[in-house]
Amino acid sequence: MNLFAQLGGTPSAGGAWSGPSPVVGGNYDPATMTAGVYTYTVTGVAPCANASAAVTVAETSSPDAGSNGSVTVCGDGTATDLFTQLGGTPDAGGTWSGPSAIVGGSYDPATMNPGVYTYTLSATAPCVSASATVTVTENAATNAGTDGSITVCDIGAAVNLFAQLGGTPSSGGAWSGPSPVVGGNYDPATMTAGVYTYTVTGVAPCANASATVTVAETSSPDAGSNGSVTVCGDGVATNLFTELGGTPDAGGTWSGPSAIVGGSYDPATMNPGVYTYTLSATAPCVGASATVTVTENATNERRQRMDRSRSATSVQR
Repeated sequence: MNLFAQLGGTPSAGGAWSGPSPVVGGNYDPATMTAGVYTYTVTGVAPCANASAAVTVAETSSPDAGSNGSVTVCGDGTATDLFTQLGGTPDAGGTWSGPSAIVGGSYDPATMNPGVYTYTLSATAPCVSASATVTVTENAATNAGTDGSITVCDIGAAVNLFAQLGGTPSSGGAWSGPSPVVGGNYDPATMTAGVYTYTVTGVAPCANASATVTVAETSSPDAGSNGSVTVCGDGVATNLFTELGGTPDAGGTWSGPSAIVGGSYDPATMNPGVYTYTLSATAPCVGASATVTVTENATNERRQRMDRSRSATSVQR
C-alpha cells in the first residue's frame, strides 16, 4: 500500500518516511511491516521549517479456513466432525454449507448426503472471507442380513443357505461352519448340522458383517425292505417285524387283511396277504413303509377235507 497516497491535501514529493518499520519505496507491506503511525517529513528551505504529516496504519486479521480435506465414512457409521477433517490450523467460528444441512458441524451418514461441504469464515474489511472444503465419500454399509434357521431331513435334497438369511443380505460373502460349504448349499448327505456363518467383507471404513443360519437335521425313519413268509395253517404265530429286510426301526404300526396284535401273524385267527409296516416321521422327513407278504399253506387234515369235498361233488354229477 502506497503511504503517500493516504496523505490528505497536496503534499510535496521528495519527503522521507519514518515509523515502526523501515519504509521502502514509500509503501507499507503488511507481510513484513508493523502497523502504527508512519510520519512523512519534508525538509524546508531556510528560513522555511520542516513540515510533517502522519499516516496511521491499522491491520485487521485475515481469517484462516484451513486447507481442503476429505473423509470416507461408512453408511451405518457414527457422526464425523467435519472441522477436524480440514487441513492446517483453521479458525473456529465459521459456518458450513453443503448437500445437506449441517447440525453441530458434524456429518451424520444416517441423515445426510455425501458430497462437498464448505467451511466459510467471514472477515472484517479490507480482508476478505476465507473458505475450505471437506469432500465426504460414503461407502455402503456392509449387510449380511439377519440370522435364520432351517430344519432339514437327513436324506433330503441340498438347501441354499443364503435363502435362509433374513433381511436383504449382500451377495458375494463367504460361508463357514462345521462342514465346508460348496456353492452356498447345505447337503445333509455329506455335511454336519450346526451353525453356519455368512460373512461379507466391508469396504473400509465399514467393518465386516456376519449373520448365521442354524441347521437342524431330523432323522428319516427306516422301515426296512419288503419281505415275505410262508406259514402253515396250524402253525404258531410269526413275528412279522423279523421278516422285514434291512435294519428297520422299531415303533411302527402294522396294517393288513387282519388286525395285528403284538406285531405277530397268527394263522389260527388271521388271513394271509400283504401286511404293511409304517413309521411316522418328523417334518420335513416323510413316513416310511415296507411290507411282508404272508402265504399260508393248508394243513394235511384241511387238504384231505377239501379233496373229499371235491370227490363227492364229482360223484353227484
